Amino acid sequence: MKILKEPLGLFTIIFSLLLIFFCFFQVFYFKFYLNQSITTKVENTLDQVEGKLSDYVKFLENFYKIPFIPEFAELPESKGWLLELVDFLEDLFKREKFLSIAIFYQRELFLSWNYKEKVFPFKACQNQIIEEGSLLKALRKTILENKEYCIYLTLDISFYKNTLKKYLLINLIFCLLTLVVVFYLYFRFEEAEERKREAERKLQAEKELALLGRMAATLAHELRNSLNNLFLLLQANATSENPLQKQILNEVKRLLEWTQEILLFHKEIKITPQYFNPEDILFEIKLLVVQSGKRVKIDIENMVEHIYGDPFWLKRAFENLAKNSLQAVSEEGEIKITLKKEGKTYIFEIYDSGEKIPDELKEKIFEPFYSSKKEGFGLGLYLVKKVMEAHQGKIEIENLKETGKIFKLLWKEP
Repeated sequence: MKILKEPLGLFTIIFSLLLIFFCFFQVFYFKFYLNQSITTKVENTLDQVEGKLSDYVKFLENFYKIPFIPEFAELPESKGWLLELVDFLEDLFKREKFLSIAIFYQRELFLSWNYKEKVFPFKACQNQIIEEGSLLKALRKTILENKEYCIYLTLDISFYKNTLKKYLLINLIFCLLTLVVVFYLYFRFEEAEERKREAERKLQAEKELALLGRMAATLAHELRNSLNNLFLLLQANATSENPLQKQILNEVKRLLEWTQEILLFHKEIKITPQYFNPEDILFEIKLLVVQSGKRVKIDIENMVEHIYGDPFWLKRAFENLAKNSLQAVSEEGEIKITLKKEGKTYIFEIYDSGEKIPDELKEKIFEPFYSSKKEGFGLGLYLVKKVMEAHQGKIEIENLKETGKIFKLLWKEP
């Protein structure tokens, strides 16, 4: 996993594991603490009952000089001690909220509070504490003057269990919220780092692109001068009877167009927007398609009287899209151009019947020097994108269901 390969991600995982361990440790410790508290409470209660019972038995045996028998409780001399023991147990019963208390002498019921059974509840009288659902049953074996007494009590521990459940729920919510916050902060930090890295990559790419542009512009400038001289010489000496000269002129003209693209690529786009009539530009685009030599069906529909923008750069953008569509269609393809306005938004659409643009290439084709064609430098669509960015606009591509695609330029008037 990627998160484990990064120091921050590894630290986040370790912190999360430690947090989970700490939460579980808290729950187990709290459970242990409650169990110890209940056990200590029960043991202390049994100790107090055992002490009072021992005082009572010793008093009766010392007073009557005979071993203890249950019937001692009926004698007048034992009434005071018995009432004191009863008062103590009743007070304990109310204060500690025990459900029942019973004292057995030789497994026969001697004294009880809220104890409804008449028989001894265990097989043997031995010290033990048993948890049954929400009840806690405790048994204490006591030997007084070689005689066996059993003290039995029950305690409702539902309150403690509910407390443990509430603590478990609160602890779980706390852990989950903490984990959510930790991972949220981690992913936000990763997003910020990724944006920073992406910005650095873009800055580096822009620096390299600027350097390449300056080099290409210098070369293109010198090359254009030589090509212009060569073009003028060939044009002055060309004859209609020599097809080779005509072909050379076309190739030189194409080289001049490429050098012009490179020079425009290097040039910073500074627009001077204004309102102007687009009819002349649309006519030149139609003429460009007609003179291409392809038998392409061209249709232009203009729905506006004027548009707002820089005439020079918008013309370059429209022409580049037209050239792109012209290269995409077959010999008898179709191109349709529409210029319209919706609200304050101008829309220039150019449809061609060529192949669709795959979704994964809809962004890539606007990168500089990317081209799927054999000719050109891949700067035409890049220039269109830069022109739209200068006009605070955007460019969209729509693949049609049947065939072909539509390039859309959208920009607004102020």
